[in-house]
Amino acid sequence: MSDQAPPQCLPTATLVFHSCYATVLKAADARYDVRGYLLSQIVNLCLGNRATVPLAYRDHYERYVQREALTFVECFTAQLLFGSGRFSPHEYCYRRYSRCALS
Repeated sequence: MSDQAPPQCLPTATLVFHSCYATVLKAADARYDVRGYLLSQIVNLCLGNRATVPLAYRDHYERYVQREALTFVECFTAQLLFGSGRFSPHEYCYRRYSRCALS
């Protein structure tokens, strides 16, 4: 057994996610007329899946959202995450921290 304390949640990781989320949401909302909850779900999916809407969900969202809006969100998210050498698609891994470990 180890006497090391469990890792703490990084508040910066949460702040970075919220910053990326807000940036993509604002850009897409300014350009396309998409219901708020749908756009929120799409942005969340893109941030969690390397800037793509998974094929399992794509048909569902294409019923309610313009295909151009989906493409815009994917491209904008990819540019935000992977543009200018920030991450490579293989390095990027977003994990949602639901609870912080108490020390």
